[in-house]
Amino acid sequence: MKKLYLVALFIVVVSPCMAQTVAGKALPTADLSVREQIKADRERDRKAEASTSSQSRPWDKDADGKRPWDRKDEQPVR
Repeated sequence: MKKLYLVALFIVVVSPCMAQTVAGKALPTADLSVREQIKADRERDRKAEASTSSQSRPWDKDADGKRPWDRKDEQPVR
């Protein structure tokens, strides 16, 4: 009977340790619902637009390489 208690105690103590996963493995991603997919797509598009809006576009520049709304430096009068 004493051996039975020891085996039961061993199983109770060791079973939570055996259920742990390896720290290096990533958890599988759950399938997103349609609503969550739309939200993720919109957020991705918003981030992409924000990153590209800071870049200059070649058709926004004049012949001298300045944008029309940039202030052009005037030559000092001597």
